[in-house]
Amino acid sequence: MDNNTSEDLQQKLQRGLELAFKRLLEFKKQKKSPLIIMKDNKIIEVSAEEFIKNRSAHHKPKPAV
Repeated sequence: MDNNTSEDLQQKLQRGLELAFKRLLEFKKQKKSPLIIMKDNKIIEVSAEEFIKNRSAHHKPKPAV
């Protein structure tokens, strides 16, 4: 596999994972089902709305390529 093909595959995988995570958040929000996450070495439940709100406050979107 040449370098360009490897980079293309990595970009496709990254976009696919980001899309899957976005769909998971939308599903959890729609079903009013909590996300189970690890924070500070503790497993906690958090609502999708709270997770999205906190994530947007700390996460800067990547520029479009």
